[in-house]
Amino acid sequence: MLFPWEWLVLSVLLSNFKYCMGVVEPVLIVHGGAGTVSEDRIPGKLRGVTLAAKVGYQVLARNGTVVEAVEQAVRIMEADRFFNAGYGAALNIEGDVELDASIMDGATKATGSLSGLRDLLHPISLARDVMERSGHNFLIGDGLVSFALDRGFRFLEPPGQLVTQYSMDALEEWKASDQSYRSGEGGTVGAVAIDANGNIAAATSTGGVTGKRVGRVGDTPIIGSGTYADNGLGGVSLTGDGDIIMKVCLAYDVLRTAQLTDRALQPVADELLDAMSAALGGTAGLVALDRVGNVAVAHNSLHMSWAYQRGDTVAYGASKEDFNLMPATDTPFDPLPGGM
Repeated sequence: MLFPWEWLVLSVLLSNFKYCMGVVEPVLIVHGGAGTVSEDRIPGKLRGVTLAAKVGYQVLARNGTVVEAVEQAVRIMEADRFFNAGYGAALNIEGDVELDASIMDGATKATGSLSGLRDLLHPISLARDVMERSGHNFLIGDGLVSFALDRGFRFLEPPGQLVTQYSMDALEEWKASDQSYRSGEGGTVGAVAIDANGNIAAATSTGGVTGKRVGRVGDTPIIGSGTYADNGLGGVSLTGDGDIIMKVCLAYDVLRTAQLTDRALQPVADELLDAMSAALGGTAGLVALDRVGNVAVAHNSLHMSWAYQRGDTVAYGASKEDFNLMPATDTPFDPLPGGM
């Protein structure tokens, strides 16, 4: 029986050996947001991230692109009320959902970002269209809405259907508290994938923070802060205190520091997360893959749900020391009412 760290070390050695032999093993990794999660919501988050990892991995197994794989993985979580993205997203001070998202193709450095989007269940799909069809990197406001309609996206009618009872209760609790942005469950969802040819993509989607000002933008749509992918470096998706993450461009910093110091992503990610928090406060988390498919899962928050599939095995966890393995064919979490 291997301890979690022994399993990870063995996985790294195997990945490096395969890379030297000219073979990259496909991997799809996701996160469901860093923060403090109540015990009753952890099973729903684990069910959601393991499903998202499996769905994204199946795209790779069918020879789909890494961009499609991360998009499909994120869509699963955008449609799940247990996550702060799409349906179930956090509410701004006025009780509305405003969504941010980004996606990046590590082969071409193409990017697509959006912010302040309302009443669209899958902002990550629109972000992909921004990347591939708009001629720009980042759209907001009326121009974003006009582009979405031109591309055939349908906004929910009547408005407000993305709001859940949980998010309304969270806003009321926030209003009754000291109104700190750094309290509560937190959120953001993301995915990173690598295929057999070494192509990498990353995607991130969020509702932001409960009680945020109308028009607030966090790290999620900022390339280099919340999302980054480069076939020569790896891919990262961030979650946590976005107003702080933006100040240190954490996604790019993790990948670039690992390259410059010739170190593995895991210790670099751990160190940079702690350095950010020590200097500026707040907490954060990330999932990442290096250019050969080695996995990094790091967070200094109490919880961060995550999962990845490699071959026929799915790994998953929620707390700092939580590391579990199961066959990809297993479904260890009972369906929860209203989960999807």
